[in-house]
Amino acid sequence: MTGAQPAALATENLSRVYPSGEGEITALSPFTHTFAPGLTAVVGPSGSGKSTLLNLLAGFDTPSGGRVRVGDTDLHALSETGRADFRLANYGFVFQNHNLVSILSAQENVEFPLLLAGVPARERRDRARTLLDDVGLLARAGHLPHQLSGGEAQRVAIARALARDPAVLLADEPTGNLDTRTGQKVLELLTGPARQGRTVVLITHDRDVAALADHRLEVRDGVVSRGEH
Repeated sequence: MTGAQPAALATENLSRVYPSGEGEITALSPFTHTFAPGLTAVVGPSGSGKSTLLNLLAGFDTPSGGRVRVGDTDLHALSETGRADFRLANYGFVFQNHNLVSILSAQENVEFPLLLAGVPARERRDRARTLLDDVGLLARAGHLPHQLSGGEAQRVAIARALARDPAVLLADEPTGNLDTRTGQKVLELLTGPARQGRTVVLITHDRDVAALADHRLEVRDGVVSRGEH
């Protein structure tokens, strides 16, 4: 199937401030950046603002100021429904806890975003099986999530994230719950779309993981800076 074409992901003076009992908390200071094609690691300690940035890039949260652009689209100018439709067509997501649907098989999980997009059944099946083969899990296509190891479930989640060949792939601590060897395999799978010119943003607290990325951003106390590479 033909997916979304590579598109620039950019922020313009993007910020997020939350009210608190003592006034305001700045979770993300104004941040302007164009994410280059390839793998960008966003690294920083817990509570630094990494997740806030990811939620804003995805359109899950609303900025206090500024904007997120994917190609020519201003993400936060869209309605809530419009953002959801745009995410389905242009984004792929990989979470720390894989977030597979427990009652669906591995193949059905990969097919799910294609089902939502109205892709015909045979095309869904063929695409899902190709992706499961790519991540080395075609033999596990009929297994439910609880029948998979943590690493296998995360690989299914990556296959699902790639189902619609997204322009932007966001990964939130995808190796956080895995041992080093399994985490390395998962990381290698994320570099594939990056090498194909997609924009992959990887949130991590692990500097060893971040060191393998093409580009790196550092987040500390809500301030984003370009990390050394």
